[in-house]
Amino acid sequence: MSKFVKFEDFNHTRVVTFNRPEKKNAFNEEILNHISTIIKDSEHLSNIRTIIITSVGEKIFSSGYDISSDSIDSKESLLKIHLIDKETKNHPLMEVSKIIRESSKIVIAAINGSIFGGTLEVMLNCDFKFFSKESIFCMPPVKLGIFYNYDGLRNFINKVGISNTKKIFFTGDKFNAKDAEEMKIFDFIVDHKDVLKESLKLAEKISENAPLSLASIKKSINTFEDSQQISENDYSKIKESILKAANSMDYIEAQDAFKSKRKPKFQGN
Repeated sequence: MSKFVKFEDFNHTRVVTFNRPEKKNAFNEEILNHISTIIKDSEHLSNIRTIIITSVGEKIFSSGYDISSDSIDSKESLLKIHLIDKETKNHPLMEVSKIIRESSKIVIAAINGSIFGGTLEVMLNCDFKFFSKESIFCMPPVKLGIFYNYDGLRNFINKVGISNTKKIFFTGDKFNAKDAEEMKIFDFIVDHKDVLKESLKLAEKISENAPLSLASIKKSINTFEDSQQISENDYSKIKESILKAANSMDYIEAQDAFKSKRKPKFQGN
């Protein structure tokens, strides 16, 4: 077990909790790999039927993915995340999302704090998502001069529609629980103190049902969602636009502004 991740079983439910307070619960490869391992190991346990993912954070569920934890520079890390080569191993962010979706267990996100960036995308892959009334969510790529992958955007579109996806990504704004309710990005919005309790209640209810039926229905629904594939030509155009953004002066400006804690001045080149 990782120093950042632990799990505990309650009847038919496995609760996975991560805690990295010094980095505002930012995901790194270690956290992602341990969450992936715990979920995969649960596949072989017939007594575990549901999995809850949550954090220790009171205010911040997760500040996103910690690029600084990678052994390569930030731009190369971002390209590794957002330009997935079918011939290479997926980045841990993509891998844990895949494992959540492919798990035969019903996975519930108990988001008991504000959530940002790549962590939000990972949690969207959960079958149900609880969100605290006191929290906010945000996708900041455009504020940082960075780019985003097709599969991740497709995931948002499937969950909240094209208009809301544009609102989330084009503005880079922070959205509150009222916004979340209007967008229907989360399934349940509850009082902060009740996030885990209500998640456990739903998990217990689901766990009373036939496990093989649950797994079969989940597989069918996710297969339908995943059926929206793009052509090689379209992928090539998307890749070109990502590389253009990655090699732009705006990207350099955004990184410098972030480090200097000032507002970036983008020029579009």
